Amino acid sequence: SMFIMQTARIFAPWRSHVNPGDVICWREIARPQIHGHDINCVAFVQGTGNHRFVCGADEKVCRVFEATLSFLRTLQEATLLKPDNEDFDDVQVLGANMSALGLSQKPIYTHGKESPSSASNDGPDSMETIPDAVPTVFTEPPVEDQLAWNTLWPESHKLYGHGNELFSICCDHAGKLVASSCKAQSAPVAEIWLWEVGTWKAVGRLQSHNLTVTQMEFSSDNAFLLSVSRDRHLSVFSIKKTEEGAQHHLVTKHEAHKRIIWACSWNPFGYEFATGSRDKTVKIWCVQDASSVKLLATLPQFRESVTALAWTGRDRARNAGIIAVGMDNGLIELWSVSGGRAASDSSSDLSPFSVACMLRFDPLLCHVSTVHRLRWQKPDSADEKAAIELSSCGSDHCVRVFAVRDT
Repeated sequence: SMFIMQTARIFAPWRSHVNPGDVICWREIARPQIHGHDINCVAFVQGTGNHRFVCGADEKVCRVFEATLSFLRTLQEATLLKPDNEDFDDVQVLGANMSALGLSQKPIYTHGKESPSSASNDGPDSMETIPDAVPTVFTEPPVEDQLAWNTLWPESHKLYGHGNELFSICCDHAGKLVASSCKAQSAPVAEIWLWEVGTWKAVGRLQSHNLTVTQMEFSSDNAFLLSVSRDRHLSVFSIKKTEEGAQHHLVTKHEAHKRIIWACSWNPFGYEFATGSRDKTVKIWCVQDASSVKLLATLPQFRESVTALAWTGRDRARNAGIIAVGMDNGLIELWSVSGGRAASDSSSDLSPFSVACMLRFDPLLCHVSTVHRLRWQKPDSADEKAAIELSSCGSDHCVRVFAVRDT
């Protein structure tokens, strides 16, 4: 989670070593970034072996952070996962130290070598003298002092290019590309930048919107990038990763709502997606022939602005899923969706697309102000009736995790 308190915090379910079946308590296990600006957006790099995130703040630079060996070991302790030393053979950074100015964090290496960019202090009376971190593998949930100094991650890269403060970041599902956008009042500034994970070179600049791009998301197969904006339009870009970088072109741009579009989310089973707006509506679309979008359904108007969406799949054969809707008043609703696919391989007729409200969360369980983000976590079990987790964050400075059972 990211805070206007200028910190990044990582939470995990901490399981008891004595009684692993006991009630699971969520604990803060790391504070990887302490920044000098309000942090606006973050995206974890996807894919096996990736332990990195990219964040954007009230500055023009994206920052990349690498997980430390001490954090990965602590995560194993928290989740009771079996150690796999091969996973961490390439992790050479044990921890990180805060720089004197507090805007970047320098690595502490496992074999004691110093960071090439580290600067020496003049002595104990120097204004730049700061406490050294002591990276630790925690077997119990860390306390405040330990979180503040001993759980930092090193900053590995800075990504320059945007003209204004960062506003939105997302990563593709293969962990190959990161997309970022910034606050904008004109088309040249509103362009989306694509970055190649690893080299962290800019490999694309996507132009379509005229105002700030508020959210972006890659389709489940990474073939498309969906973006929505303050200019009330949605854009779909075709994306293809290549050895030289990435090929991209604008598939379609469509005026989708009457007010600012705050949220979007893809169907994990296909090329359907949802958009949510300040006009209090959620609309469901599909990409047709990789050249246009078609409106499939509009949900009944909500009482408040829609500020967050998350779509999870439940039955691929029926193209059935659940869309979580977060609103400006902090409330959350779940809507079931299904259909919209060809009845058979030989038929071009689409089955009816159906939507229905399946649950309105108790207001006492919800946020007291704007829901900013929603995210589903699928269960490890293949049982369709198994509970799935939905996490939410809001302007009330809370992160909430719900267990949802589809009955």
